[in-house]
Formats: sequence, structure tokens, C-alpha cells
Amino acid sequence: MIGMTIGQLSLRTGVPVRTLRFYADAGVLPEAGRSASGYRLFGPDAVARARLVRTLRELGVGLAEVKRVLAGEAPLHDVASAHARALDAQIRVLRMQRAVLRAVARSTRPEELAHMNDLTTLTAEERRRILEEYLDAVFGDQASPVADRLRSGAPELPDDPTAEQVAAWVELAQLLRDPGYVQASRRMAEHARAEGAAPDGGGDAAVAAVGEHAGVAVQAGVDPGSPEALAVIERVETLTPGDSGDRAGLADRLEAFTDRRVFRYWTLVGIVNGWVQAPVSDNAADAWEWYAKALRAHPRATFPL
Repeated sequence: MIGMTIGQLSLRTGVPVRTLRFYADAGVLPEAGRSASGYRLFGPDAVARARLVRTLRELGVGLAEVKRVLAGEAPLHDVASAHARALDAQIRVLRMQRAVLRAVARSTRPEELAHMNDLTTLTAEERRRILEEYLDAVFGDQASPVADRLRSGAPELPDDPTAEQVAAWVELAQLLRDPGYVQASRRMAEHARAEGAAPDGGGDAAVAAVGEHAGVAVQAGVDPGSPEALAVIERVETLTPGDSGDRAGLADRLEAFTDRRVFRYWTLVGIVNGWVQAPVSDNAADAWEWYAKALRAHPRATFPL
């Protein structure tokens, strides 16, 4: 009987003899027969078959699936698609692990490795649930535009995060699970329901005006009780639409809602989501605290919000 020896097959395919012998013993590379001396012989189709088996094995396909493909029981494209999805999942895990290690390498507390790994290896749905549990604890079943805003701007850790994004996500998850922050958020939500109005006294216009003008005043070291501070208040008032009210009342509302952790939350979300600029920076807390003090230092009966 004429056929290739296992050594000849190895030369034609580049597959080591030991590997070819393993394939033959596993039943994925059938022998065409045996020589008079008892050596394995392979037919002409063995070259293509051995190369296909080697490729599939290198791609991580198990021998059982290789047998099914070769026997025509499983379409090759179905097997390839399934393994491509599995590789995608493994790649995502490896990328996340790399980012965690880089974050730990930058941290002054290497003991956080296990905690970081636990939080970052959650599925996207499990990470989303952390936010949903926070919102349920704060708002319950009550409809709230604040809760809607938090959901629309939910943090979404990418598949290939940077070390900074991993560190931000870990801090964010800890913040959302902090009982003290949950209680403070619940108090703000109850205050907002009782007020029936936006706490910032004019929505986005007020955020922009206070952030710009009061922020500059903070950086310049302007005393909240000074005439310069009054000028800042008046500039903000001209840029802020709304109903009339008293400055002391507005100061009360600002102080009820000016929790630095809220500002930090949006800074962290911006980092995780890769936003060029977060809606509100945690540095903005200085501006709002300064503005509330300025309002108290310069009260009057009414003013246009």
C-alpha cells in the first residue's frame, strides 16, 4: 500500500511528528493503513486535513468540535463564529485586567488590587445595577427628573479602559454604595420634591453663570462680603432667568444641595465615559459654596432669579 509516512506528512505540513501522532490517536487524522513494518501511512488528503486541524487547534477549538467539523456535523463558519465570540470575551477580560494592574501600579495602596478587580470584572449589566440600586434607595418609585438625568448619563466602562477610567469607576462604585452619600442624596431628593423647583435657581443658565463668574471670584480670592462679590451676584442675576425670590432663600436652597460628593460624581462619570468635559466639575463646589455665602452677605427682599 502506497502512502505517506508520518515523517513525510510532517515535512509537507510543518506539523511536528509528535503532534500528528496525537491527532491520529485522537481520531481527527485517520490513517490510510500501515506499512509492512507497521508504520502509519496517510493518504493524499491528510495534508489538507492536518493543516486544518492545526489551524483550528491554534485558534482554541477543542478536539471534539474539530471532529464534528471534519465529519460535516458542524459547519465550519458556525464553529469559527462561536470561537470568535469567546475570544472577544477573553480579550475584554485581558484588557480589563491590564487596566486594573496599571491603575494599581499608579496607586499608593496596592492592597486595593482585589477590590478593583472585583468591581471591574462585573458585567456591564451588573455595573449598571449598582447605579439602579442607588437610584431605588434615593428616589424609590417616585418619578424624578434628577433620576432620569442620572440614568441618561450613566457611567459605561469601555471594553478597553485606561487606568484612569478604572480608578474612576472604582471610586464611583464606592460612592454609590456609601450609606452616608445615599442618605445625603435622599435628603436632597426630598428637599427637591418639597421645593417643587430646580435647586440651582435657574437650571443650566444658573450653572453656567455661577460656574463662570463665581468661579473666577473664588480663584481671585474675592471676599463673599465685599462689593466685588455683590457685582458678581448682580452679573449672575442678569444671566439667570426665573421667578423672583429672596437671596437668603436661594442661599438656603443652594446649601441644601451643594454636596461636594455630587460634583465629584459627575467628574467621575465624565472620566469613565470619556467625555471631553463633565457637565459639572467637582471644582465647581467651591463656586457654589462661595456664591451661597455671597448671597447671605448681600440680602435683599426680592430679585429676578
